This record gives sequence, C-alpha cells and structure tokens, in this order.
Amino acid sequence: MNEWISSILSIVIVLAFLVGLEQVGKRLGWTDETIRKSVHIAVGHWSLLAVWLMDSWYVAAVPLVFFTFANAVLLYKSPSPVHQTERKSFGTVYYPIALLIILYFFFESEPLAFLAGSLVLAWGDGMAALIGRKYGTVIYDLYGQKRSFQGSVAMFLSSYVVLFLLFLWNDVVMWQVVTYGFIISIIATLTEAISYRDWDNFTIPIIVTVATSLLL
Repeated sequence: MNEWISSILSIVIVLAFLVGLEQVGKRLGWTDETIRKSVHIAVGHWSLLAVWLMDSWYVAAVPLVFFTFANAVLLYKSPSPVHQTERKSFGTVYYPIALLIILYFFFESEPLAFLAGSLVLAWGDGMAALIGRKYGTVIYDLYGQKRSFQGSVAMFLSSYVVLFLLFLWNDVVMWQVVTYGFIISIIATLTEAISYRDWDNFTIPIIVTVATSLLL
C-alpha cells in the first residue's frame, strides 16, 4: 500500500476508533475523565501504525499536523469530554506536537526510541491519571500542583511493562530489557511528577525517546 494512502488511512482509523471509544464509554457510564484518559491511551498506538505502514517521517507527520490543528480548534469548540476538563487543558495540543518532534529526529533512524516515547506517554501518563484520581490518597505538592504517590507508582509500573514488552519485541538483550527499562521508567516517572500542568504531554515523550536512544 502506498504510504501516503496509509497516512490518510491512519487518520481515519484513529478518528473512527476514538468516536467508537467515546460512545462505548458513555454507554458504560464512564466519567468524562475516564473517557478522556482512555482516548489518551488509545491515541498513542497510532505510532505503531506509523512504523508498520510508513517509511518517511514527512509522510507520518501528516496525521500529527492534522490532529494538532484539529485539537487546537476543538479545544474551544467541542462538547466532547475529550476536550472538556475542569480547566482549559492544552495537553491534547502538546501531545501531537511532541510526537512531531520525536518523529522528525527518530522515526527513520531509531523507530524503537520513537515508539518508546509515544507508548510511555500513552500508557504511563494515562494510567497515572486514572489510578491517581481514583485511588490517590498519599498526596504530594510540587509548586502548587498535586500528584499522588499511587499515581506515580502506576506511572512507573505502566511505563516499565510497556518498555519491557517493546524491548523484547525488538530483540533487545534481556539484561538491557530489565535494567534499561527500569532506568527509563524512573526517568519517565520523575518527568511526569515535575512537569507543570499539561506539559507532561510534551516532556515525557521527548525525554523518554532521548533516554532510549542514548541507552540503546
């Protein structure tokens, strides 16, 4: 399949999946935050489609440019719970911008690093928010923003599982899978903890991608 067609097809797949996920969430009685973070997790898997279906970074950039502008518009226009939060959140805009940056530098030369940054953001940050909001009882405060110990543990464990499976899938030797996965997960957890407000959607993928590139 022509990679330009694949690029457009990936947009259609993501849009269809997100609309379906939102409808399922509403039928099951999920909270707006649960729907929003489930979408956050699902969107990160676009990177797998990109690596499987496309060869050139500029072709893969098309969907990310589309979603950057679409999310910026929907941030002010959409009634969807994906964009409606307690305060105006720019995380949905920072997300594709960060992926564009790591796409440009790593997609063709180090796709493993690109996938690591995208999937750790999806699962680690997503699960940190879901677990932290529901079970977070031990709270710590960094310059006015509250995080929970339970959310940080979820961030670490989710990141580690993602990296462990991703590294195994790419035939990384076991000692590196175990140790480097641990180190990068710690880095990702600390990055999430100290990032101000929605900036974790920007900082996590970039820092995780760079750390993966340096270690592997």
